[in-house]
Amino acid sequence: MKTFLRILVGAAASGSAVLLAGTAMAAGSCNADAAKAEIDKYKQIQPFEAGGPAFDASKARGKTILNIQEISSNPFTQSVSAGLKQAAEKYGVTIIDYPNQGQRNQWAQGIESAISRKVDAITLIGGTISPEYMRPQVDAAEAAGIPIITVVNEDLSQPAGYKATARVAQPYEKAGRLNADWVIADSGCKASVLVLGSKEVLGWPASQKGIADEFEKLCGEGCKVEFRNIPVPEWATRIQSETQSALVADPSINYVIPVYDGMTQFVLPAIQAVDAMESVKVATFNGTPFALKYVQDGTPVKMDVGENNAQVGYAALDQAMRIFAGVGPIASGDTKIPLRVFDASNVGETGNPPVLGQGYGNDFISGYDKIWSGK
Repeated sequence: MKTFLRILVGAAASGSAVLLAGTAMAAGSCNADAAKAEIDKYKQIQPFEAGGPAFDASKARGKTILNIQEISSNPFTQSVSAGLKQAAEKYGVTIIDYPNQGQRNQWAQGIESAISRKVDAITLIGGTISPEYMRPQVDAAEAAGIPIITVVNEDLSQPAGYKATARVAQPYEKAGRLNADWVIADSGCKASVLVLGSKEVLGWPASQKGIADEFEKLCGEGCKVEFRNIPVPEWATRIQSETQSALVADPSINYVIPVYDGMTQFVLPAIQAVDAMESVKVATFNGTPFALKYVQDGTPVKMDVGENNAQVGYAALDQAMRIFAGVGPIASGDTKIPLRVFDASNVGETGNPPVLGQGYGNDFISGYDKIWSGK
């Protein structure tokens, strides 16, 4: 038996969706119990793990970091940046946000601004921003002695960005597997799934691999999966229409996985437009507070694989302060960011309405305080 996966990508010139192939992939038999066991495990708060040894962070006091989000209006990068600022304030580190609309030339201008301001480090936050796109500016930053720290840019399995001094890598593949696990368990291996991703996101290949592999391994013949690419700058203009057209063309679709929960705000109107609010369920990733509120409110968004965005911000500061202290960053970029599956049974733990960093326990705050004390 086979699980059928169709992959659609944006055409280079027009950005329109193009069907490349109807590829049949061999699949295992249905194992919804295994998928459910994994979901049950990750519905629990995961314990804090230190990514590296303790060090004295006092040398970081008075330092300045210029922070460039992939786009200033992204709720996810805003929440990570909020965690970064929250931690930095406690340790006397100044964070300067560089506003932008997600254009690569603006990111380059941000690095140029950092050099002219003589800041002590640069953080690049988001899945689409990479030092690869600003090589001349990155070279200039290196010459000026300014380290660059990438945050949630790549999966742990992927190489670090061009001349990145440090990184906070993202568990994209694992989150993809958990999205697939939830659909498999919830449907009992009877799912027709539309997956929405963006190839500009550096970790998209890892997300796609995790989703496809898990469906192939655990779902069997009962699952059909279609992947569509929607460029990040076109989310607001294309996600609703793409989703709506897919639901109309294939009424059997009963699950949508927008791989990043910032997409859900555009997916829900599409589901409503085709009167499928009761028949289509949404699973997603990032744990952004506004998307968790969708879970809380009983919308079709039924599950969000959350990562503690506040802890991601702390991890970014940890890498920067290790550099400032002269002890060197965590080379792999594995800062042990935990994932937690939120659904109706536990989303209340995130607050009402959900609050940044809530629902993961507070061990990470005391954990980092201990690490930074050097003891």
